Amino acid sequence: MKTYDVNAGVDVGKSFHHIYAIGHSGEVLADRRINQCEQELTDTFTELLSFGSVLVTVDQPSNIGSLTIACARRAGCDVAYLPGLAMRRAAGIMPGEAKTDRRDAFVIAMTASSLPGALRRVPDRSGIKADLAALASYDDDCRCDMTREINRLRAHLLEVSPLFERTLGDSVTSSFALKLLNRFGGPWGMHKAGKAAVIRWAKKQKRVPRKLFDRLIEAAFSKQEMPAGACLREELAIPACASRILELIAVRKDIERRVIELLSDDPGYIALITIPGVGVRTAMTFLLCVDIAAFPSVDHLASYAGLAPRTHQSGTSIKGESAARTGNKALKNALYQSAFAALRSDPHAKWYYDKKRAEGKTHNAALIALARRRLKIMYAIVRDLRPYQTVA
Repeated sequence: MKTYDVNAGVDVGKSFHHIYAIGHSGEVLADRRINQCEQELTDTFTELLSFGSVLVTVDQPSNIGSLTIACARRAGCDVAYLPGLAMRRAAGIMPGEAKTDRRDAFVIAMTASSLPGALRRVPDRSGIKADLAALASYDDDCRCDMTREINRLRAHLLEVSPLFERTLGDSVTSSFALKLLNRFGGPWGMHKAGKAAVIRWAKKQKRVPRKLFDRLIEAAFSKQEMPAGACLREELAIPACASRILELIAVRKDIERRVIELLSDDPGYIALITIPGVGVRTAMTFLLCVDIAAFPSVDHLASYAGLAPRTHQSGTSIKGESAARTGNKALKNALYQSAFAALRSDPHAKWYYDKKRAEGKTHNAALIALARRRLKIMYAIVRDLRPYQTVA
């Protein structure tokens, strides 16, 4: 790690921050509150630069901390951030038990000075990467909203008719099923409209999954007793949920289209999507989270992603390895989901997964092992900018 003349810890807040800066020999160079103001932040960092090189470390690199990062970089400071778990552990070994902005800034500065290995780099996202980061953040929000709406929809359908919900199964998020629920509300709305009206409506749709539609008709018109409140759920809650899910699906498709446009000429993206199981969102997350030049080997990258095993050893009696619970969560989740998708599209991935299962690993452990194996491939492909090729 580079040694700095000044280590400045900033406990960021919505309206104001607290900065605590210490020199190379331990002298306090700044200890005060500063407003969330571009000019005041720039002046503070410029003042610190008069003492030499400066590392500005924050506890929140995005959202309320984004202006601080931008001002520090423009002033000529290096930037880093201290993850919350590392900060809490560092605070526990330092004197005092108070929880104040000043003490938090002190903990950040002292950790940056004495334990630089605990810090994480703040990626420089400008130009296309800034646009990608905005799209990724919005897509993540939409995905979370969509999951909540699907859970709400399932809960309402279970209240209305467990048989109908079970018949829908995983097809509840299909375009046809959502349009059906938006139009009729559920089995009782279909029953009220009549079988002939439902069939006429289905004939006007572009794509009708015939087997699913026949099962839904059978479930809707089977003998059941209407639960209390079913009518209101089908008139209000269920159509609203279905409409919202359709809207979120359309928004996420638009986000994907925009990502493809932004990365259409990027050689790393073009190479990544040749890997089976790597889609637009996985490639986008990889390119956003990973700077290949910052990782001398794939093992360093695996550790950063949280896919390297965690070793437990004490003398001769306690030995073992377990999955790491740290790392870049966004990257780890993307790699895990990509590995799961590859089981259906890549015979080599399926073979490796089955091999790990045969060795006694659980489903999750085998998927993590597969994700790390695929990370090696991604690392090599982006490093060399070569498309994926299967080995005969």
